[in-house]
Amino acid sequence: MIDKSRSRPIKFVIGVILFAYLSYFISDGAVGIDLLDVALTSLVQISNSGIWTAFYKVIAWLASPGMDVLWIIILAFLMYGFKYKIQAFWALAYMVGAMVLGFIVKHIIGRARPISHLAQDTGYSYPSGHVLGTFVLVSVIIMLVVPELPSYRMAMIVKWVSVVWLLLVIFSRIYLNAHYPTDTLGAVLLAWSWSQIMQWFYVFWAPGLLKWPLFYRSYL
Repeated sequence: MIDKSRSRPIKFVIGVILFAYLSYFISDGAVGIDLLDVALTSLVQISNSGIWTAFYKVIAWLASPGMDVLWIIILAFLMYGFKYKIQAFWALAYMVGAMVLGFIVKHIIGRARPISHLAQDTGYSYPSGHVLGTFVLVSVIIMLVVPELPSYRMAMIVKWVSVVWLLLVIFSRIYLNAHYPTDTLGAVLLAWSWSQIMQWFYVFWAPGLLKWPLFYRSYL
């Protein structure tokens, strides 16, 4: 489970600084960002075929913001049923907060999507909502589910499958031209920074919530 970490403030500061710099350069239309996006997109799209397009469209659908919310609701329901009540509500708040932050940043930066993207997405491009939601879902699994699994082998399988899933979602957004690579990087940095805040809240507030009837006999 989530515990105290002296490095958490450092991680938060680093994440915020990197996200702020990236956001500034994107909003300013820096040439270097455009060149980086073109180079990385070319690498991801080096093998272009109908099979890969269909494959990544399925991934994009499963990892859409709406589906990410659905997955976290199902996961929270299961955690609550197994008496991880505080963790269940924490996971929901984590996802909602991330989506709200993503919405705000999208409208502040106002970056247009790549031309001729293959996905049926609308709205602004930066940061990627798919990647933001998936990062939250994957981090919840790694932080809350993996430590409670009965065997080390099973824990490692679930952990690395989750990481691979996040990478596939990132690749799908770039492959389908739904996002620039820096959109996905910005989503990871934003979610990472928000994660540090939410972990801090959990460490300092979770013990006190045990007094509430809603969280009676919850595990910590």
